[in-house]
Amino acid sequence: MTTWLSEVQAGLGRRLALAALGAVVVGLIAFATGLVGGDSPRTFGALIASWLFFAGAAAGALAFRAFFRIVDARWARPLAALGALQLRFTPVALLVLVVILAGAGLAPWLHSGGASWPRVLFVAARQLVLGGALFGFAYAKLRAGQGEGGRPSLAGAVTYCLLFAVVLSVWAFDFVLGPDPAFQSTLIGPYVFMSAFIAGTGVVTLLALAQEKLDDAERRDLGAFILALSIFWGYLFWSQYLTIWYGNLPDEVTSALRRDVGVVLTVVALVFAVPFVALLHPASRSSPRILGGLVAAQLLGLWLNCHMLVVPSLASTSAPPVALRDVLIALGMLGAFALSSARNLRPVIAA
Repeated sequence: MTTWLSEVQAGLGRRLALAALGAVVVGLIAFATGLVGGDSPRTFGALIASWLFFAGAAAGALAFRAFFRIVDARWARPLAALGALQLRFTPVALLVLVVILAGAGLAPWLHSGGASWPRVLFVAARQLVLGGALFGFAYAKLRAGQGEGGRPSLAGAVTYCLLFAVVLSVWAFDFVLGPDPAFQSTLIGPYVFMSAFIAGTGVVTLLALAQEKLDDAERRDLGAFILALSIFWGYLFWSQYLTIWYGNLPDEVTSALRRDVGVVLTVVALVFAVPFVALLHPASRSSPRILGGLVAAQLLGLWLNCHMLVVPSLASTSAPPVALRDVLIALGMLGAFALSSARNLRPVIAA
């Protein structure tokens, strides 16, 4: 325990380490108190949304490492190894997944459609097997120092990218469509796993900027890549929205109307509009401060995106779109995310 604390402090610094520990404690308290009374579905919805974001970001960072083993871009070489750092979070992600699945009775994210316990057990087994396969394969093939020259094998990288798309699509079907059986979408799988890939890219970018790994040319290339991802996310969002608006089917429209318009517009602004406008200028792409600020804002938007997808299906229509407990649970997950990776970070982050 003492060794772990010293490694965490070496990576984050004493103040950030204590703040992360405090965030975890506050998040646990917020989750536990939310289980009392009739607010447990909303509480589990907030946990599912934050888990979907942080577990997806960890898987997405690993997908970034695998993708740039397949596409051997020179500018991405200093970044690719940073994706392996998120392997430290995978045991936490699996533990939270167990908590979510064990609480299916308190948060009827599968019972709203009249699901039986055999179905719940089947979904739980499927999620545990697929989650274990995704993160287990990543540990076997993508961890730091694995493969020739510290790089994963090409076959392992391709396999992980395919596994990433399949597993996160199943996450989308069970945790996004599951609580809202009236809403059906064949696009939700790519929408969720591409959002996770963008989040993973953002995490890797912030780590690289904090460690000053990139020169001006590499930052411009990375900024151009983030711009392309933002445009593709906007395309996926528009494709989903256009289908709902043009089809005007009652079930889909009702599900869309449960989402707060202000939250939806904030998500679009943070994930697509602001990065699109800012990153068109080369100076924004090469500036570490501007690029870091844009990526941090985009990560916030992607968390709100997960929140928008999950929580309204489990919360009452009179509840606020984002409550204090939702934020505290997310901060707890953020603290666990930071602590799990801190042992591999350089002290420059604490400076």
